[in-house]
Amino acid sequence: MAKKDIQDYLDKGMYGTPKIKPDEQKKYLGTYRERVVFIMTFDEAKQNAYDAFCLEKFANHPDGTLLIDANSSMTIQNHFMKLTQQKKIDFRLVDSDAERLKGDDIAMVFTLSKPIDLEDISVKEKLSKKITTTPNVQKEKKSGFFKKIFS
Repeated sequence: MAKKDIQDYLDKGMYGTPKIKPDEQKKYLGTYRERVVFIMTFDEAKQNAYDAFCLEKFANHPDGTLLIDANSSMTIQNHFMKLTQQKKIDFRLVDSDAERLKGDDIAMVFTLSKPIDLEDISVKEKLSKKITTTPNVQKEKKSGFFKKIFS
């Protein structure tokens, strides 16, 4: 064996197999950014306003997996486990290094096994775009009193 091969073998034994993009995997609860359908922060997960959005995404991607941070509260974990069971979606509890989640920490990641590389993965951004892109229905102009009399 060459010296480099021996060093690689020793490094794998001491530190484990090297990971690709370990910081990205740590941030997105063990998955890559390119596989993420949406993320939900701890503050967003406390609200029930995003349930319909989650159920829609679960229906669109039935082969996905919801990764839930194990440090989130039991009520949040149970709530989202029930949502995944409604659409028969797999879920997994992931233990992160954080002892306690702050408001803007990622509490949930809905991911696929293949890359989809979506530009916006934040729930709040997706919902705000969805609201702004809905077509506006123009109201009929009511004719005024004088217009009726003088026309």
